[in-house]
Order: sequence, then structure tokens, then C-alpha cells
Amino acid sequence: MRTKDQRDNGFTLLELICVILIIVLMAAIVMPSLNRVRKISTRIVCSTNLKSFGMLGQMYLDEFDQTFPTDPGQWLYASAADSIEHPLGCRWHDSTMAPFGELVSANKAYHGTMWDYFAETKFSCCPILSEVARKRGCDNPSHSREIEIIPQYNYTLNGYLGSSQPGGARTASDVRSPGRVFFFAEENSWSVRPDHPQFPASWLTAPLSTRALDDTVLMITPTPQADNCFATFHGGSSKDLSDGGGNLVFIDGHVDMLWAHQQLRQVMHKGSSIRTSSAKTDTDPAGNLAWAWAAQTPPADGWENQ
Repeated sequence: MRTKDQRDNGFTLLELICVILIIVLMAAIVMPSLNRVRKISTRIVCSTNLKSFGMLGQMYLDEFDQTFPTDPGQWLYASAADSIEHPLGCRWHDSTMAPFGELVSANKAYHGTMWDYFAETKFSCCPILSEVARKRGCDNPSHSREIEIIPQYNYTLNGYLGSSQPGGARTASDVRSPGRVFFFAEENSWSVRPDHPQFPASWLTAPLSTRALDDTVLMITPTPQADNCFATFHGGSSKDLSDGGGNLVFIDGHVDMLWAHQQLRQVMHKGSSIRTSSAKTDTDPAGNLAWAWAAQTPPADGWENQ
């Protein structure tokens, strides 16, 4: 038999319920703040990664007389790395072809132009993309279902750097504005368009991108039918992850976030607009091409017609 004093030292059921309710209430208050902190921390990880990419890119330029790789598509991997078993379009999520995994590291024939500059740095992927890509999958027509989606990278080179096509800049001195032209940026693993079979972007009247992450180059095209866009999965409000932003590192080394509404081109999205947290923002004449076009000369038809 317990004494009266021993019984008085215990907790009653009502007290336990009150304590539990207080803990639940505190958790409900704290959790949103923790989620915001987590999102901010992942953005910092991405911006730090891209800051490193920009520094390594500058190291390459310093050694090669400020000249970009002549084939942007082979800055990381050489063409020898392409194979039927490991298609180019799936390389970003093919763990066997991880940038610095055992297989690739042991085969120098796989190493691209800038490989040695990135070899000492852990090539990484945005933590958020690592989560959402597994759920969203891959939109690429060449995607192989046999290759599991284990994201390896999502930071890609500006396709106009080193390119001889219109808009291309062969050297750093050819770049129209080092603080305006991006060096490396994030990409989505899915396309952003109003007719997407699973995740239509309801605020668009024309595609923002028709192609997803499929190589190590981000090629923004000046045609009415957009091919690629910068990432849109940071800080968005929609479930389809199409109205957020993506990180970019510019030629001058600074990192910035580019939001979905800043990528729209007027000729493609007349009347389209997206409501941001502060205001309703209309489309821009050049859209995302303004951050990609590297040459000092504007497009033949002018920015307003892109």
C-alpha cells in the first residue's frame, strides 16, 4: 500500500493531459518557424554551392586566357561518357555515372574540359531538388525508367558561354555584362507549361519550358517555344512548384535568386502575370534570355521581340 505522501507526489490524469496539450501547442507554434529556417538553410546551401562553381569557373578562365570551353556541352563530361546503357538525358540522376563516382573518376576519357577544376570539390545537388525530383520524376522524352532517380547534380553551365552561335561569347571580354550574364544555374527536372499532363502551371498562357534537366548545359532559346528555364522550386506557393525561384551565379561571381515571373517573355505570355508576395508583376520583354544571352550584341529582332 502506498502512503498518502507517495500518492500526492504523482501526476493526475488531468495534469498529464494539460502538459501534453501545452507541448502540442508549442510544437504547432514552433514548427512553421522551423520549416522556414530549413528552407532558408537549403537556399544558403545552394547559393554556397554555386558560389564555389563561380570561383572554379574563374580559375579556369584565369589559366586559359579568359576563354570559355569551346564546347559547352563537354565542360564536365567528355563525349566518351555517352552510352546506350547510361543515356545523356538520365545522367543527372544516374548514380552509376555520378560526376566523381568510382566509375567516372577512373576513366579519364570521360573527363570534360573543366573536370580538373571541379575534381577536388564535392560535386553536389540542391537538397530541395533531391527531395522533389524523386516525387516529380523526369519529363525528358529520353528518360529511361530502368535508371532510378537518385539526383547527382542540377547545377548547369550557361550554354552561350564558349558557343559560336548567335548570343555566344567565346571569351570573358565578349560578355556584354559580367554582372548580368549567368555562369552556372539550377534547373528543374520537369517542364513548366500550362498543358503539363500532371502538373499544369495554371498562371501560364504559353510554356515557360518544354524540356527538363537532361544534360550539364542550360540553353535558354530566343524562340517563341521555350526550351529551358531556370529552376522554380525555391520558395514558391503552388503545389506544382512552378512559381518559385532558382539560384544563379554570374560571371562576376555574385549569386542571386531569379523568380519564375522574371523569366516570362512578353511575346510568349501576353497578358500573363503571376501574383508574387508583394505585387502583381507583369512580363519582361527579354525574360530569362536577358540573363543567358552572353554576346554584347542583342538578338537580331531586338529584346522586345523575343
